[in-house]
Amino acid sequence: MTYSWGQDPAARRIRRDDALLALGYAALAWLLHSLELTATGTPAVPALEPWWPALTAVGCAAVLLRRRWTAVMVPVCLAVAVPLVLANSTVGLFLAFEAVFSLVLFGTARAARAAELVVPVLCAGSGAVVWGLTGDLGDGVTVILLTGMVLLLPAEWASNLRKAAQLAESESARAAAIRSAARDQERLAAREHELALAAERQDMARELHDVLSSRLSAIALQSGAALRSPQGSSLPSEVLAHVRRESVKGLEELNGMIRTLSTGVPRPLAGSIQDLDAVVEGHRAAGLSVAWTNRVPNSDALPSPVQAAVYRIAVEALVNAARHTEGAHVCMLLESVPGAVRLVVEDDGGSSRSTGTPAVPGTGTGVPSMLARAEHLGGQAWAGPAAGGADWRVEAVLPASGIRAAEHEETAAGGAKV
Repeated sequence: MTYSWGQDPAARRIRRDDALLALGYAALAWLLHSLELTATGTPAVPALEPWWPALTAVGCAAVLLRRRWTAVMVPVCLAVAVPLVLANSTVGLFLAFEAVFSLVLFGTARAARAAELVVPVLCAGSGAVVWGLTGDLGDGVTVILLTGMVLLLPAEWASNLRKAAQLAESESARAAAIRSAARDQERLAAREHELALAAERQDMARELHDVLSSRLSAIALQSGAALRSPQGSSLPSEVLAHVRRESVKGLEELNGMIRTLSTGVPRPLAGSIQDLDAVVEGHRAAGLSVAWTNRVPNSDALPSPVQAAVYRIAVEALVNAARHTEGAHVCMLLESVPGAVRLVVEDDGGSSRSTGTPAVPGTGTGVPSMLARAEHLGGQAWAGPAAGGADWRVEAVLPASGIRAAEHEETAAGGAKV
C-alpha cells in the first residue's frame, strides 16, 4: 500500500510516524556516539569512521520509505548498516533491525516468507563462521545471540504483527460478507412477501369471481329471460325462484369470504356435484339448452375439494356458454376414468358466433380460475375451440383422491393447458 501527504488523515498520520521514526534513529545515532557507545569497541575499517554521519543520514532517509517503497528501503538500510557496523557505529545494528522488520511487515508475502526462512539460517551460519575462524565456541554463541536480536527478533515480531493484521482484515471481510448476506436476505424476504401478496390477490380475485360473477351472471341471464317471456307465462315465477336461490347462495358465499378475510379461518368449500342439478335447471329456465349427464357412480362420496372444483368449473363453463353465445346447445358430461373423474362441457357455438354477434365482455378471470383449480388438485384442464373451431370445449381431469399430484408439464391442446 502506498501513501502520500495528500491522502486522508489516517494515511498522513502513518506517514508522520515514519518521519518521527527516522528522526529517532538519527537522534539515537548522535546520542550513542556522544556517549561513545560503539558496536565493536574498535572500528573494523577505520577509514569508514568519519563517514558515519552521512551513512546514518542515508539510512534514516530510507526509513521514510518503509511503507511506500519497501523494496528500496530494505537494501539501502542493509547496505548502510554494514559499513556503519564496520565503522564501529551502533546505529547500524538498529538500521539492520528496521530493515528486517519492515521487510517482513510491509513487504510482499513471498518476500516475508523468504525472510522468515533465511534469517534463522543466517544467524546460525554467522555463529558457525565465527566459531570456525576463532576456534572459540563462546564467540560463535555470542554472534548467534547478537544476530538473533538484530535479525531474528524483528522477523518474528513483524511476522506476528502481519498475521494479526491479516486476521483483522479477514474478520472485517467476513463481517462485510455477513452484512451483505443479511441485506440479500432482507431483499429476498421482501420479494417473497411481494410474491405472497400477489398470490393472495390472485386467489382473492379468483374467489370473488367464482362467488359473485357466476351468481350475478346467472341472475342476469335468468331475469333477462323472465323479462322476455310473454305475458301470462309461468316462466317469470319459475325464474324468480332460481334468482332467489342464486342470490341467497351468493350472499352466503360472500359472507363466508368476508369472515375468512376478517378472521383468517378458511371457509368451507362451497359447491358439490349434487348442486349442479339446480344450476342446470336454472340455466334451462333462462333459455339455455343443456344436456347434463353424470356417469360417476356414488359421486357424492368424492372428496369435497374435488366436488367443489367440478362444481366451479362446470358453473363457469355454463355461464360462459350462456354469456358469449345465443341459442347454444350445451352438453355436460361427468364420468369416471382410471384414478380420476373427467368433466367435459361443450357447446355448439350457438347463433351469435355464426352471425358475428359481439360477445359480452368478461373479466378474463374465468378460464384461468378453472385451470388453477384443476392444477391445485394435481389435475389437468383445457379450455379452447373444439375440433373444427365452431364449438367451444372445456375439459378437466381431476384425481378422485383429491390429493395434489406431482408437477405436471404445461402443454397446449387446442387452448391453454395446465
